[in-house]
Amino acid sequence: MTRWRSVPAWGGARWQRGLAAVLAALVFSPHWSVDAVVGLDPSWEAGLALARLRGLSWGPELAFTYGPLGFLQTTAYYSFDQSLLATVYQLIIVAALFLGIAAALRQRYTPMTSLIAAFMTTGVVAILHIGPVGAPGLRYPELAVLAAFAWAAESLLRRDLKRWTVFTTCTGLSAVAGLQLLVKFNTGLAIVGIALALSVLHEWRAIGRHCATVTTFAASTLIWWLVAGQRLGDLPTWLRSSAAVVSGYVEMAIPLPPSAAIGIAVTLLWVGALCVMFVRGDPKISRGFVTLAGLATAYEARVAFGHFTETHFYYLLGLIVVTVAITPLRGTRGRVFVTVAMAIVIACISASPGVYYRAAAAIGAPAQSIDRLTMLALPGHIDQRIQQAKANQRALYDIPNRFLQTIGPSTVHIDPYEISAVWAYDLPWHPTPIFQTYTASTPSLDSMNSDALAAGPKFVLSRLSPATPAIDVGGRLGVQESPRYSLALLCNYTLSGVEDRWALFTRGKPHCGPLTALSQVDANGGDMITVPTPSSPDKVILAGIDLAPAVVDRIFQGTVAPLFISTAVLDGVTYRLVIQNAAEPFLLNTPTSMDGTNLQIHAHTIGVGRTPSLGLGEVAARVRFYEMAIEQ
Repeated sequence: MTRWRSVPAWGGARWQRGLAAVLAALVFSPHWSVDAVVGLDPSWEAGLALARLRGLSWGPELAFTYGPLGFLQTTAYYSFDQSLLATVYQLIIVAALFLGIAAALRQRYTPMTSLIAAFMTTGVVAILHIGPVGAPGLRYPELAVLAAFAWAAESLLRRDLKRWTVFTTCTGLSAVAGLQLLVKFNTGLAIVGIALALSVLHEWRAIGRHCATVTTFAASTLIWWLVAGQRLGDLPTWLRSSAAVVSGYVEMAIPLPPSAAIGIAVTLLWVGALCVMFVRGDPKISRGFVTLAGLATAYEARVAFGHFTETHFYYLLGLIVVTVAITPLRGTRGRVFVTVAMAIVIACISASPGVYYRAAAAIGAPAQSIDRLTMLALPGHIDQRIQQAKANQRALYDIPNRFLQTIGPSTVHIDPYEISAVWAYDLPWHPTPIFQTYTASTPSLDSMNSDALAAGPKFVLSRLSPATPAIDVGGRLGVQESPRYSLALLCNYTLSGVEDRWALFTRGKPHCGPLTALSQVDANGGDMITVPTPSSPDKVILAGIDLAPAVVDRIFQGTVAPLFISTAVLDGVTYRLVIQNAAEPFLLNTPTSMDGTNLQIHAHTIGVGRTPSLGLGEVAARVRFYEMAIEQ
């Protein structure tokens, strides 16, 4: 007599799910190139890698939206150790996302079906999180937020959820949040927020679990801070500085372009669908799960529309894809909802100008992963790639040899942001704390930079702007975005030379006198005020702008939705005004000795305004003029 026994479906065993997760991580880790390149984003990546290689202290010496473990996000090779650790981190993030989605799907599908669906979902989300060409590859910190959401959602979708399971998930996510905080500041806060939301939504009276969640997050942050080789006493300074950088980043949000209308429509449709699910209720879809999805949507929407770009909006689409995939929708309505949601996502991807490049990166991802692992097994090959990348960067930067010989073994700071040059030329880097000046958009951050510069590196190597006066990221006036830093450079350094789009400054003794107030003029939008003429050739003119923001200015310049920006108009040319630094006196007229540098400016008129105006009336401000003597 033949005896039959049931054979478990493939995917039920942990090792099988682990194997599938490894496969997903290898297949869905696309990137543009492992060779370090030049540019705005690659330069801050170089800064993160150099901070680790040079043993810099985060807080007193560095602050950014990323932290001491930020180099884990980087796909480019800067050193063997950095590449190895980054690869492990990146593969774990993708695997965790896959396993979280699979765990949620396993509650209503067979193990094999859940793995297949999770594989497909992870692939779509990975495509949505590929950065633009020339930028970092997959945005792993943002994927970590989605992975945390998937695991929290899995708990809320369970029918027989136990307190111990919730406790384990909450504390586990909090431990991850501590690590993630030191990778990218806002994603760490987002993950601990998800953990707390899970704890509260399951049972708000569980005060002990809430406290354990917060305590685990704090302990994890401390542990990983020490593991990263940082001094414990520097942690509060770094937290304050990073929070200020993030605050300034939000304040300098980009006004929504016309293309954002599609994103707004998709977001409103999605929020409406969540509201319907919450109101209608369903035995298989808890209101706690819908609420968690709503909170995650609020976070991703803030990221998407705070600085609206295709990449940022795709983070929100990724959340929608994960939520739709794991939501236990039933019947014809459920199938229609899934079909419509996926059609919208596909339409958004297809309409993107970069769809071809995303597809090419996704198709090449498996081969890239194998090549990366092969290279890591042969450290000598990575060193060769690094040296070749450095040679390529040196050919692009072409820093004059006489500047390099002058710098020699002395310390140097690069401004405004081309940190990759330090790596390419192996220069002794002594940065200001906010090492890319466009992020020092608050008085406290600007002061940190100016103080560090005044007593800091022997040299400052400045990459020259093609425009005069110098323009920085987002159309900002260079001397106004970081006014105290510009003054510190003018007053503590002398110009040693200008050549091939580079200027070299050498630190000397302070040579500026105190500010002398000249006059104050009230200005409304459209008014052009004449800038005072210096009383002698050895004096410069500065101006501070006291804005009188209306309610609409406070709401629609990044606080709620970025619809317009404040501007400064110099000699008929409009520049974006860094509003938090506007009151700080900034240079309007500099000595001829600064001609050819980023400090060169000879303004004759100044005005304030907003763009686009949107019919909101005139901008009111008071402009204060100052004069300052400079020793020749």
